[in-house]
Amino acid sequence: MEITLAFGIAVGGVFLSLTLFMLRHHIRQVMEAFLLWTNKHFVYPQRLRRHRYLGPWSRADVLLQSVYFAVIVFCLRYKVSSISKAGLRATNLSLINLVPLLSCPSFNVLADLLGISLSMFRRLHRLAGVMSFVLLVFHVVTAVASRDSFPLHILENLWGVIGGSSLCLLMLSLPLLRALSHEVFIRSHQVLAVFTAYSIWRHLALQPLLPRIYIYIFAVIFLAAFLLQCGLIAWRNKAAGRGCPRASISHVNDMVKIRLSLSRPLEVKVGQHIKLWMPLDFWSFCTLDLFIEPHRGFTQKLLQYSKSNHSPRLALFSGPHSTSAPVGDYETVLMVASGFGIAAQLPYLKQLIYGYNACKTRTRRVHLVWQLETLDIGIAVESLLNDTLADDTLDEGYILSILIYIESGKADPVPFSRRAIVYSSTADLTTILQEEAEGKFITKVQDETGERGGMLVIVSGTGQLRDQLRDTVRGYLDDKVRLWELEYQLA
Repeated sequence: MEITLAFGIAVGGVFLSLTLFMLRHHIRQVMEAFLLWTNKHFVYPQRLRRHRYLGPWSRADVLLQSVYFAVIVFCLRYKVSSISKAGLRATNLSLINLVPLLSCPSFNVLADLLGISLSMFRRLHRLAGVMSFVLLVFHVVTAVASRDSFPLHILENLWGVIGGSSLCLLMLSLPLLRALSHEVFIRSHQVLAVFTAYSIWRHLALQPLLPRIYIYIFAVIFLAAFLLQCGLIAWRNKAAGRGCPRASISHVNDMVKIRLSLSRPLEVKVGQHIKLWMPLDFWSFCTLDLFIEPHRGFTQKLLQYSKSNHSPRLALFSGPHSTSAPVGDYETVLMVASGFGIAAQLPYLKQLIYGYNACKTRTRRVHLVWQLETLDIGIAVESLLNDTLADDTLDEGYILSILIYIESGKADPVPFSRRAIVYSSTADLTTILQEEAEGKFITKVQDETGERGGMLVIVSGTGQLRDQLRDTVRGYLDDKVRLWELEYQLA
Protein backbone atom coordinates (compact mmCIF):
# COMPACT_ATOMS: atom_id res chain seq x y z
CA MET A 1 0.00 0.00 0.00
CA GLU A 2 1.25 3.48 -0.89
CA ILE A 3 2.30 5.50 2.17
CA THR A 4 0.27 8.45 0.92
CA LEU A 5 -2.84 6.26 0.65
CA ALA A 6 -2.36 5.04 4.22
CA PHE A 7 -1.92 8.65 5.39
CA GLY A 8 -5.09 9.68 3.55
CA ILE A 9 -7.09 6.87 5.14
CA ALA A 10 -5.80 7.83 8.60
CA VAL A 11 -6.67 11.53 8.09
CA GLY A 12 -10.12 10.63 6.75
CA GLY A 13 -10.71 8.33 9.72
CA VAL A 14 -9.82 11.09 12.17
CA PHE A 15 -12.15 13.60 10.48
CA LEU A 16 -14.96 11.04 10.33
CA SER A 17 -14.53 10.20 14.01
CA LEU A 18 -14.59 13.89 15.01
CA THR A 19 -17.68 14.50 12.87
CA LEU A 20 -19.55 11.56 14.41
CA PHE A 21 -18.53 12.72 17.88
CA MET A 22 -19.92 16.22 17.26
CA LEU A 23 -23.14 14.79 15.82
CA ARG A 24 -23.61 12.20 18.56
CA HIS A 25 -26.57 14.01 20.14
CA HIS A 26 -28.36 14.33 16.80
CA ILE A 27 -27.64 10.67 16.02
CA ARG A 28 -29.07 9.70 19.39
CA GLN A 29 -32.22 11.72 18.73
CA VAL A 30 -32.66 10.05 15.34
CA MET A 31 -32.20 6.60 16.90
CA GLU A 32 -34.70 7.38 19.66
CA ALA A 33 -37.24 8.61 17.11
CA PHE A 34 -36.71 5.47 15.02
CA LEU A 35 -37.13 3.20 18.06
CA LEU A 36 -40.32 5.05 19.04
CA TRP A 37 -41.75 4.63 15.54
CA THR A 38 -40.76 0.94 15.53
CA ASN A 39 -42.35 0.31 18.92
CA LYS A 40 -45.55 2.11 17.98
CA HIS A 41 -46.11 0.42 14.63
CA PHE A 42 -44.37 -2.95 14.91
CA VAL A 43 -43.48 -4.04 18.46
CA TYR A 44 -46.65 -3.22 20.42
CA PRO A 45 -49.46 -3.91 17.88
CA GLN A 46 -50.47 -7.58 17.91
CA ARG A 47 -51.35 -9.40 14.69
CA LEU A 48 -52.07 -12.71 16.40
CA ARG A 49 -53.71 -12.75 19.82
CA ARG A 50 -52.69 -15.08 22.62
CA HIS A 51 -53.88 -18.67 22.27
CA ARG A 52 -53.19 -21.79 24.26
CA TYR A 53 -50.26 -23.02 22.17
CA LEU A 54 -49.57 -20.01 19.95
CA GLY A 55 -49.04 -16.28 20.24
CA PRO A 56 -49.12 -13.51 20.94
CA TRP A 57 -47.33 -12.30 17.80
CA SER A 58 -46.69 -8.63 17.15
CA ARG A 59 -46.13 -7.16 13.69
CA ALA A 60 -42.39 -7.31 14.38
CA ASP A 61 -42.66 -11.02 15.23
CA VAL A 62 -44.54 -11.75 12.01
CA LEU A 63 -42.09 -9.68 9.93
CA LEU A 64 -38.96 -11.23 11.42
CA GLN A 65 -40.30 -14.77 11.14
CA SER A 66 -41.34 -14.14 7.54
CA VAL A 67 -37.86 -12.86 6.71
CA TYR A 68 -36.34 -15.87 8.47
CA PHE A 69 -38.53 -18.25 6.48
CA ALA A 70 -37.77 -16.43 3.22
CA VAL A 71 -34.01 -16.69 3.84
CA ILE A 72 -34.33 -20.43 4.47
CA VAL A 73 -36.32 -20.92 1.25
CA PHE A 74 -33.77 -18.86 -0.70
CA CYS A 75 -30.91 -20.99 0.67
CA LEU A 76 -32.80 -24.13 -0.34
CA ARG A 77 -33.43 -23.00 -3.92
CA TYR A 78 -30.23 -21.07 -4.70
CA LYS A 79 -28.44 -22.79 -7.61
CA VAL A 80 -30.07 -26.15 -6.96
CA SER A 81 -30.52 -28.33 -10.05
CA SER A 82 -32.81 -31.01 -8.56
CA ILE A 83 -35.18 -31.64 -5.66
CA SER A 84 -32.88 -34.34 -4.27
CA LYS A 85 -30.01 -31.86 -3.97
CA ALA A 86 -32.37 -29.44 -2.23
CA GLY A 87 -33.15 -32.23 0.23
CA LEU A 88 -29.45 -32.71 0.94
CA ARG A 89 -29.02 -28.98 1.47
CA ALA A 90 -31.96 -29.08 3.88
CA THR A 91 -29.85 -31.41 6.03
CA ASN A 92 -27.17 -28.78 6.51
CA LEU A 93 -29.73 -26.04 7.15
CA SER A 94 -31.49 -28.22 9.72
CA LEU A 95 -28.21 -28.85 11.53
CA ILE A 96 -27.37 -25.14 11.53
CA ASN A 97 -30.76 -24.40 13.09
CA LEU A 98 -29.94 -26.90 15.81
CA VAL A 99 -27.03 -24.76 17.05
CA PRO A 100 -29.09 -22.70 19.56
CA LEU A 101 -30.96 -25.86 20.61
CA LEU A 102 -28.04 -28.14 21.50
CA SER A 103 -25.24 -25.74 22.36
CA CYS A 104 -25.90 -25.38 26.10
CA PRO A 105 -27.35 -27.60 28.85
CA SER A 106 -29.23 -24.67 30.40
CA PHE A 107 -31.32 -21.93 28.80
CA ASN A 108 -30.40 -19.53 31.59
CA VAL A 109 -26.66 -19.70 30.96
CA LEU A 110 -26.95 -19.19 27.21
CA ALA A 111 -29.48 -16.37 27.61
CA ASP A 112 -27.09 -14.63 30.02
CA LEU A 113 -24.17 -15.04 27.61
CA LEU A 114 -26.25 -13.55 24.76
CA GLY A 115 -27.53 -10.73 26.96
CA ILE A 116 -31.23 -11.41 26.26
CA SER A 117 -34.14 -12.32 28.50
CA LEU A 118 -35.07 -15.92 29.19
CA SER A 119 -38.49 -15.46 27.58
CA MET A 120 -36.89 -14.11 24.39
CA PHE A 121 -34.46 -17.03 24.25
CA ARG A 122 -37.32 -19.50 24.66
CA ARG A 123 -39.09 -17.96 21.70
CA LEU A 124 -35.95 -18.22 19.59
CA HIS A 125 -35.53 -21.82 20.78
CA ARG A 126 -39.06 -22.73 19.68
CA LEU A 127 -38.66 -20.99 16.30
CA ALA A 128 -35.35 -22.71 15.55
CA GLY A 129 -36.78 -26.04 16.69
CA VAL A 130 -39.82 -25.79 14.42
CA MET A 131 -37.69 -24.74 11.43
CA SER A 132 -35.20 -27.57 12.04
CA PHE A 133 -38.09 -30.04 12.22
CA VAL A 134 -39.65 -28.77 8.96
CA LEU A 135 -36.30 -28.98 7.15
CA LEU A 136 -35.75 -32.50 8.46
CA VAL A 137 -39.17 -33.59 7.22
CA PHE A 138 -38.37 -32.11 3.80
CA HIS A 139 -35.06 -33.99 3.75
CA VAL A 140 -36.74 -37.30 4.67
CA VAL A 141 -39.48 -36.92 2.06
CA THR A 142 -37.02 -36.09 -0.73
CA ALA A 143 -34.64 -38.88 0.32
CA VAL A 144 -37.39 -41.52 0.28
CA ALA A 145 -38.94 -40.21 -2.95
CA SER A 146 -35.62 -40.23 -4.83
CA ARG A 147 -34.85 -43.88 -4.04
CA ASP A 148 -36.42 -47.09 -5.22
CA SER A 149 -36.01 -48.66 -1.78
CA PHE A 150 -35.03 -47.56 1.73
CA PRO A 151 -33.62 -50.67 3.48
CA LEU A 152 -33.40 -50.30 7.24
CA HIS A 153 -30.71 -52.94 7.63
CA ILE A 154 -28.27 -50.27 6.45
CA LEU A 155 -27.18 -48.44 9.61
CA GLU A 156 -27.15 -45.07 7.88
CA ASN A 157 -30.85 -45.40 7.04
CA LEU A 158 -31.74 -46.93 10.40
CA TRP A 159 -30.16 -44.14 12.43
CA GLY A 160 -31.76 -41.57 10.13
CA VAL A 161 -35.19 -43.02 10.88
CA ILE A 162 -34.41 -43.16 14.63
CA GLY A 163 -33.19 -39.56 14.65
CA GLY A 164 -36.18 -38.31 12.69
CA SER A 165 -38.58 -40.23 14.94
CA SER A 166 -36.90 -38.81 18.05
CA LEU A 167 -37.26 -35.27 16.72
CA CYS A 168 -40.91 -35.90 15.81
CA LEU A 169 -41.56 -37.25 19.30
CA LEU A 170 -39.73 -34.26 20.72
CA MET A 171 -42.01 -31.85 18.85
CA LEU A 172 -45.36 -33.62 19.16
CA SER A 173 -45.17 -34.69 22.80
CA LEU A 174 -44.42 -31.25 24.27
CA PRO A 175 -47.96 -30.01 25.04
CA LEU A 176 -49.03 -33.31 26.62
CA LEU A 177 -45.95 -33.73 28.84
CA ARG A 178 -45.96 -30.08 29.88
CA ALA A 179 -49.58 -30.38 31.00
CA LEU A 180 -48.88 -33.53 33.03
CA SER A 181 -45.70 -32.54 34.85
CA HIS A 182 -43.09 -29.86 34.32
CA GLU A 183 -40.32 -32.07 35.76
CA VAL A 184 -41.20 -34.96 33.42
CA PHE A 185 -41.38 -32.55 30.50
CA ILE A 186 -37.92 -31.05 31.17
CA ARG A 187 -36.14 -34.38 31.66
CA SER A 188 -37.81 -36.10 28.68
CA HIS A 189 -37.06 -33.07 26.51
CA GLN A 190 -33.38 -33.18 27.45
CA VAL A 191 -33.10 -36.95 26.97
CA LEU A 192 -34.78 -36.84 23.55
CA ALA A 193 -32.58 -33.91 22.49
CA VAL A 194 -29.38 -35.78 23.38
CA PHE A 195 -30.64 -38.97 21.70
CA THR A 196 -31.59 -37.01 18.57
CA ALA A 197 -28.10 -35.47 18.37
CA TYR A 198 -26.49 -38.91 18.78
CA SER A 199 -28.76 -40.45 16.11
CA ILE A 200 -27.91 -37.69 13.66
CA TRP A 201 -24.20 -38.20 14.32
CA ARG A 202 -24.51 -41.94 13.62
CA HIS A 203 -26.59 -41.20 10.51
CA LEU A 204 -23.85 -38.89 9.17
CA ALA A 205 -20.92 -41.14 10.15
CA LEU A 206 -20.15 -42.08 6.54
CA GLN A 207 -21.00 -38.69 5.03
CA PRO A 208 -18.49 -35.95 4.04
CA LEU A 209 -16.97 -33.76 6.74
CA LEU A 210 -19.24 -30.74 6.17
CA PRO A 211 -22.45 -32.19 7.69
CA ARG A 212 -20.57 -33.88 10.53
CA ILE A 213 -18.63 -30.75 11.46
CA TYR A 214 -21.86 -29.18 12.77
CA ILE A 215 -22.22 -32.05 15.25
CA TYR A 216 -18.63 -31.54 16.40
CA ILE A 217 -19.33 -27.83 16.86
CA PHE A 218 -22.39 -28.70 18.96
CA ALA A 219 -20.33 -31.06 21.09
CA VAL A 220 -17.50 -28.56 21.71
CA ILE A 221 -19.85 -25.67 22.58
CA PHE A 222 -22.02 -27.92 24.77
CA LEU A 223 -19.01 -29.31 26.65
CA ALA A 224 -17.53 -25.84 27.20
CA ALA A 225 -20.86 -24.46 28.46
CA PHE A 226 -21.40 -27.50 30.66
CA LEU A 227 -17.95 -27.19 32.27
CA LEU A 228 -18.46 -23.44 32.76
CA GLN A 229 -21.83 -24.00 34.43
CA CYS A 230 -20.48 -26.77 36.68
CA GLY A 231 -17.54 -24.58 37.69
CA LEU A 232 -19.80 -21.66 38.59
CA ILE A 233 -22.15 -23.90 40.57
CA ALA A 234 -19.25 -25.45 42.50
CA TRP A 235 -17.73 -22.01 43.21
CA ARG A 236 -20.95 -20.45 44.46
CA ASN A 237 -22.13 -23.41 46.51
CA LYS A 238 -18.94 -24.38 48.38
CA ALA A 239 -16.54 -21.94 49.97
CA ALA A 240 -13.36 -23.12 51.67
CA GLY A 241 -14.06 -24.09 55.27
CA ARG A 242 -17.83 -23.79 54.88
CA GLY A 243 -20.58 -26.24 54.09
CA CYS A 244 -22.99 -26.21 51.20
CA PRO A 245 -26.04 -23.90 51.29
CA ARG A 246 -28.86 -24.90 53.61
CA ALA A 247 -32.53 -24.19 52.95
CA SER A 248 -35.03 -23.48 55.73
CA ILE A 249 -38.53 -24.17 54.38
CA SER A 250 -41.69 -22.63 55.83
CA HIS A 251 -45.09 -21.62 54.55
CA VAL A 252 -47.59 -18.81 54.93
CA ASN A 253 -51.04 -20.13 54.07
CA ASP A 254 -50.31 -21.98 50.79
CA MET A 255 -47.26 -19.93 49.79
CA VAL A 256 -43.87 -21.60 50.31
CA LYS A 257 -41.07 -19.48 51.77
CA ILE A 258 -37.43 -20.65 51.58
CA ARG A 259 -34.54 -18.96 53.34
CA LEU A 260 -31.31 -20.04 51.68
CA SER A 261 -28.14 -19.68 53.77
CA LEU A 262 -25.27 -19.20 51.33
CA SER A 263 -21.73 -20.51 51.51
CA ARG A 264 -20.09 -17.38 50.07
CA PRO A 265 -21.16 -13.79 49.19
CA LEU A 266 -23.47 -13.46 46.19
CA GLU A 267 -24.38 -10.26 44.35
CA VAL A 268 -27.98 -10.44 43.15
CA LYS A 269 -29.60 -7.67 41.15
CA VAL A 270 -33.28 -6.89 41.49
CA GLY A 271 -35.39 -9.00 39.13
CA GLN A 272 -32.88 -11.83 38.76
CA HIS A 273 -33.71 -15.44 39.62
CA ILE A 274 -31.89 -18.62 40.59
CA LYS A 275 -32.33 -22.32 39.83
CA LEU A 276 -32.65 -24.44 42.96
CA TRP A 277 -31.94 -28.16 43.55
CA MET A 278 -32.98 -29.84 46.78
CA PRO A 279 -33.02 -33.55 47.74
CA LEU A 280 -36.64 -34.16 48.80
CA ASP A 281 -37.30 -37.86 48.87
CA PHE A 282 -35.34 -38.80 46.01
CA TRP A 283 -23.99 -9.03 50.22
CA SER A 284 -21.32 -10.89 52.60
CA PHE A 285 -22.05 -14.25 54.08
CA CYS A 286 -25.82 -13.87 53.78
CA THR A 287 -29.20 -15.42 52.99
CA LEU A 288 -31.67 -15.38 50.13
CA ASP A 289 -35.43 -15.31 50.72
CA LEU A 290 -37.44 -17.10 48.03
CA PHE A 291 -41.22 -17.12 47.57
CA ILE A 292 -42.64 -20.05 45.62
CA GLU A 293 -46.08 -20.64 44.15
CA PRO A 294 -46.89 -24.36 44.59
CA HIS A 295 -48.16 -26.24 41.55
CA ARG A 296 -47.34 -29.90 41.05
CA GLY A 297 -44.21 -31.98 41.43
CA PHE A 298 -41.26 -30.37 43.19
CA THR A 299 -43.07 -27.23 44.37
CA GLN A 300 -45.95 -29.25 45.80
CA LYS A 301 -43.45 -31.43 47.69
CA LEU A 302 -41.89 -28.27 49.10
CA LEU A 303 -45.28 -27.19 50.46
CA GLN A 304 -45.92 -30.61 52.03
CA TYR A 305 -42.44 -30.64 53.56
CA SER A 306 -42.86 -27.16 55.04
CA LYS A 307 -46.02 -28.31 56.85
CA SER A 308 -44.41 -31.38 58.42
CA ASN A 309 -40.69 -30.56 58.82
CA HIS A 310 -38.69 -27.53 59.91
CA SER A 311 -35.07 -28.69 59.83
CA PRO A 312 -32.84 -27.08 57.17
CA ARG A 313 -32.09 -29.18 54.10
CA LEU A 314 -29.13 -29.36 51.75
CA ALA A 315 -29.63 -27.14 48.67
CA LEU A 316 -27.65 -26.25 45.55
CA PHE A 317 -28.33 -23.35 43.21
CA SER A 318 -27.13 -21.75 40.01
CA GLY A 319 -27.38 -18.12 39.10
CA PRO A 320 -28.30 -15.39 39.46
CA HIS A 321 -29.72 -15.27 35.95
CA SER A 322 -31.53 -12.73 33.75
CA THR A 323 -31.45 -8.93 33.56
CA SER A 324 -32.87 -6.25 35.82
CA ALA A 325 -35.46 -3.68 34.74
CA PRO A 326 -34.06 -0.08 34.79
CA VAL A 327 -36.74 1.20 37.17
CA GLY A 328 -34.53 3.94 38.60
CA ASP A 329 -34.27 5.73 35.24
CA TYR A 330 -37.96 6.71 35.19
CA GLU A 331 -39.87 9.39 37.07
CA THR A 332 -42.97 7.22 37.50
CA VAL A 333 -43.10 3.45 37.90
CA LEU A 334 -46.45 1.66 37.62
CA MET A 335 -46.21 -1.89 38.96
CA VAL A 336 -49.02 -4.25 37.93
CA ALA A 337 -49.31 -7.77 39.33
CA SER A 338 -51.89 -10.50 39.64
CA GLY A 339 -51.81 -13.33 42.17
CA PHE A 340 -48.32 -14.64 42.91
CA GLY A 341 -46.88 -12.12 40.47
CA ILE A 342 -46.38 -9.86 43.48
CA ALA A 343 -43.30 -11.94 44.35
CA ALA A 344 -41.53 -10.57 41.26
CA GLN A 345 -42.53 -6.98 42.10
CA LEU A 346 -41.49 -6.83 45.77
CA PRO A 347 -37.69 -6.60 45.13
CA TYR A 348 -38.24 -3.70 42.73
CA LEU A 349 -40.47 -2.04 45.30
CA LYS A 350 -37.74 -2.17 47.94
CA GLN A 351 -35.10 -0.96 45.47
CA LEU A 352 -37.19 2.05 44.44
CA ILE A 353 -37.89 3.14 48.02
CA TYR A 354 -34.22 2.72 48.97
CA GLY A 355 -33.07 4.61 45.88
CA TYR A 356 -35.48 7.47 46.59
CA ASN A 357 -34.38 7.77 50.24
CA ALA A 358 -30.70 7.71 49.21
CA CYS A 359 -31.27 10.14 46.31
CA LYS A 360 -29.91 7.57 43.84
CA THR A 361 -32.93 7.36 41.55
CA ARG A 362 -35.04 9.68 39.39
CA THR A 363 -38.27 8.05 40.56
CA ARG A 364 -40.77 10.28 42.38
CA ARG A 365 -43.93 8.19 42.07
CA VAL A 366 -44.45 4.44 42.58
CA HIS A 367 -47.90 2.91 42.14
CA LEU A 368 -48.53 -0.78 42.85
CA VAL A 369 -51.73 -2.29 41.43
CA TRP A 370 -52.37 -5.84 42.61
CA GLN A 371 -55.25 -7.93 41.24
CA LEU A 372 -56.34 -10.91 43.40
CA GLU A 373 -59.09 -13.51 43.33
CA THR A 374 -59.17 -13.71 47.15
CA LEU A 375 -57.33 -11.93 49.95
CA ASP A 376 -55.44 -15.06 51.12
CA ILE A 377 -52.23 -14.23 49.24
CA GLY A 378 -52.49 -10.62 50.36
CA ILE A 379 -52.51 -11.66 54.01
CA ALA A 380 -49.37 -13.75 53.44
CA VAL A 381 -47.52 -10.74 51.96
CA GLU A 382 -48.93 -8.09 54.30
CA SER A 383 -45.86 -7.96 56.55
CA LEU A 384 -43.58 -7.40 53.54
CA LEU A 385 -45.76 -4.57 52.26
CA ASN A 386 -45.76 -3.02 55.74
CA ASP A 387 -41.96 -3.10 55.84
CA THR A 388 -41.78 -1.34 52.48
CA LEU A 389 -44.34 1.28 53.48
CA ALA A 390 -42.47 1.88 56.74
CA ASP A 391 -39.38 2.85 54.71
CA ASP A 392 -41.39 5.26 52.54
CA THR A 393 -41.25 8.14 55.01
CA LEU A 394 -38.52 10.48 53.71
CA ASP A 395 -39.75 14.04 54.42
CA GLU A 396 -43.24 12.50 54.56
CA GLY A 397 -43.07 12.32 50.78
CA TYR A 398 -44.93 9.03 50.49
CA ILE A 399 -44.06 8.23 46.88
CA LEU A 400 -45.61 4.74 47.17
CA SER A 401 -49.29 4.06 46.59
CA ILE A 402 -50.76 0.54 46.84
CA LEU A 403 -54.15 -0.46 45.47
CA ILE A 404 -55.40 -4.05 45.82
CA TYR A 405 -58.37 -5.29 43.81
CA ILE A 406 -60.31 -8.40 44.86
CA GLU A 407 -62.61 -10.08 42.38
CA SER A 408 -64.86 -11.32 45.20
CA GLY A 409 -65.38 -9.69 48.58
CA LYS A 410 -66.88 -6.61 50.23
CA ALA A 411 -68.37 -3.88 48.09
CA ASP A 412 -66.80 -0.85 49.84
CA PRO A 413 -63.09 0.02 49.89
CA VAL A 414 -61.39 -1.17 53.08
CA PRO A 415 -57.92 -0.40 54.48
CA PHE A 416 -55.31 -3.11 54.21
CA SER A 417 -51.83 -2.88 55.65
CA ARG A 418 -50.47 0.69 55.99
CA ARG A 419 -51.69 3.20 53.39
CA ALA A 420 -53.02 0.41 51.17
CA ILE A 421 -56.63 0.21 50.04
CA VAL A 422 -58.58 -2.89 48.98
CA TYR A 423 -61.34 -2.62 46.38
CA SER A 424 -63.88 -5.29 45.51
CA SER A 425 -63.63 -4.95 41.76
CA THR A 426 -61.32 -5.31 38.78
CA ALA A 427 -58.65 -2.66 38.29
CA ASP A 428 -59.45 -0.05 35.62
CA LEU A 429 -55.97 -0.10 34.12
CA THR A 430 -56.83 2.31 31.33
CA THR A 431 -57.79 5.07 33.77
CA ILE A 432 -54.92 4.30 36.13
CA LEU A 433 -52.35 4.44 33.35
CA GLN A 434 -53.83 7.67 31.95
CA GLU A 435 -53.65 9.42 35.33
CA GLU A 436 -50.09 8.29 35.96
CA ALA A 437 -48.95 9.27 32.45
CA GLU A 438 -50.37 12.76 33.00
CA GLY A 439 -48.46 13.09 36.28
CA LYS A 440 -51.66 13.72 38.21
CA PHE A 441 -50.20 12.59 41.53
CA ILE A 442 -46.77 14.25 41.23
CA THR A 443 -47.51 17.64 42.77
CA LYS A 444 -43.91 18.86 42.44
CA VAL A 445 -44.25 18.96 38.65
CA GLN A 446 -46.57 21.99 38.88
CA ASP A 447 -43.71 24.27 39.95
CA GLU A 448 -41.21 22.98 37.41
CA THR A 449 -40.58 24.11 33.87
CA GLY A 450 -38.34 21.23 32.80
CA GLU A 451 -39.49 18.28 30.76
CA ARG A 452 -41.10 15.44 32.70
CA GLY A 453 -39.30 12.15 33.07
CA GLY A 454 -40.55 8.94 31.53
CA MET A 455 -42.81 6.28 32.95
CA LEU A 456 -42.16 2.55 33.16
CA VAL A 457 -44.92 -0.04 33.47
CA ILE A 458 -43.64 -3.38 34.81
CA VAL A 459 -46.03 -6.31 34.84
CA SER A 460 -46.05 -9.82 36.27
CA GLY A 461 -49.40 -11.50 35.78
CA THR A 462 -51.65 -13.46 33.49
CA GLY A 463 -51.42 -13.39 29.72
CA GLN A 464 -54.72 -11.50 29.49
CA LEU A 465 -53.39 -8.80 31.83
CA ARG A 466 -50.17 -8.40 29.83
CA ASP A 467 -52.05 -8.18 26.52
CA GLN A 468 -54.36 -5.51 27.94
CA LEU A 469 -51.43 -3.43 29.18
CA ARG A 470 -49.59 -3.78 25.87
CA ASP A 471 -52.60 -2.42 23.97
CA THR A 472 -53.04 0.42 26.48
CA VAL A 473 -49.37 1.46 26.68
CA ARG A 474 -49.17 1.70 22.90
CA GLY A 475 -51.32 4.83 23.04
CA TYR A 476 -48.86 6.56 25.39
CA LEU A 477 -45.55 5.81 23.69
CA ASP A 478 -45.22 9.45 22.64
CA ASP A 479 -45.45 10.36 26.35
CA LYS A 480 -42.33 8.28 27.14
CA VAL A 481 -44.30 5.39 28.60
CA ARG A 482 -42.67 1.98 28.22
CA LEU A 483 -43.76 -1.57 29.13
CA TRP A 484 -41.45 -4.17 30.71
CA GLU A 485 -42.64 -7.76 31.20
CA LEU A 486 -40.78 -9.40 34.08
CA GLU A 487 -39.33 -12.90 33.78
CA TYR A 488 -41.82 -14.44 36.21
CA GLN A 489 -45.28 -14.56 34.67
CA LEU A 490 -48.38 -16.50 35.63
CA ALA A 491 -49.48 -19.34 33.36
